[in-house]
Parts: sequence; C-alpha cells; structure tokens
Amino acid sequence: MKTFTIHWLAGLILAPVLANAAWPVIAAPAGARTETIGQQVRLNGIPMHMQRVLSSKSPGELLDFYRTELGERRAEQVLPGSYIFSQERGDHFITIRIKPLSPKLTEVLVSSSDMLEAKRAANRPLGIVLPADSVVLSDMESVDGGKRSRQLVVSNSHALESNVQQMTRELSARGYQPDGERAQPNQSSYVQLFKGEQREAQLTVVRKANTTNMVLTTILSP
Repeated sequence: MKTFTIHWLAGLILAPVLANAAWPVIAAPAGARTETIGQQVRLNGIPMHMQRVLSSKSPGELLDFYRTELGERRAEQVLPGSYIFSQERGDHFITIRIKPLSPKLTEVLVSSSDMLEAKRAANRPLGIVLPADSVVLSDMESVDGGKRSRQLVVSNSHALESNVQQMTRELSARGYQPDGERAQPNQSSYVQLFKGEQREAQLTVVRKANTTNMVLTTILSP
C-alpha cells in the first residue's frame, strides 16, 4: 500500500474566500519553480488555491519581491523560522509564507481563500461520525488526478481503544477493511492501514497527557 502524502501546511494563517469570484494571481520571482498544491482544495470546508514556490533567492530578496507584489496595503508577521505576509483583496484573503530550507533554497507557500464562503461552511455536516465530544482541529480535502483525498485531525479525551473501535466501525461501514494483519493498539499509539474498492485509508491514533489525537487520511480513486 502506498505511503500517504498530503501536503499539510502547518503555520499558515488561513482565512476564507469566495469560490465564484476570480482567484487572485500572485506573480512568482524570476527563475522560481512553482507547484500547485491540489487541483481542488478545501480547508475546513472552505475552497482554497495553494501554490508552493521554490527559489534560489535569499529570504531577504523574496521579502522585497513580495512587498512590491502586494503593495502597501498588507500585514507582516515574523514567526520562528519564517515570515508571513497577509492581505485582503476583494472578497479574497491572501497569505504568503517565506521559509528558508537551506542556504541556497527558499520555500514560499502562497494561499488564497474566500471570506464569504467561510460563513456558509461554518455549520456544514462533517459527513462522518466521530466519537462524542471530539474537536476537529483540521479538515483538509483535495483532488489530484481524479483522486479525492481527505485528512481529518481530531482530538478528544476518550481512551485510545475507544477511539480505535469507533473509527474502525465507521470505516467498515464505508467499505474499508484492515489491510493485512490488524494492528493491536497499545496504551499510547495505534497505526492501521485500510483498503476497500477504489479506496484506501490510514488511521493514526496517539494518546498523551489524557488527550487522544487522531489523524484519518482517506483516498478515493476514480
């Protein structure tokens, strides 16, 4: 079973954006390599466009470039190891994170999201039954090459075994069965791969300091 790889953009300050309006276009520095992250991406139900830019320019040079690109009406924030610009543009919100990866390579993550769509997504049904009193920390969906990927990050106070039983039943009801030998939960962690017809999943559960965190990744093939 293939390794699951979903681009998790921790550290970005993300806000909502209008899917029907024209998406903002942010130029990339000359000579940079750009990668689109997902053909269709939703974070917590909100449509987003995301792009990764890799450049040989220094962080300082890229700061100057994006200051010029965004103009004067922008916000700036320094975080440990990275720098963030943000800007409202019409009904959209733009976030740019600049982070050095090595002395000769700098990464820029550019996201735009819809401030109006956030209101419609606030009370959307989750579409999956989680253990009682669970808190959804993140819900990332994307479409790449026709494959639909979703990653749910969830936290609650239930015992690890209770979470495993609940999620295994939920996955079984959706056509997923353990791939290979069923993993045996211990007191602190559990990892299990699942397969079904044109579908795959990975469930990771970690218990620490009276809190259980779960990451459920599902992939549906066309």
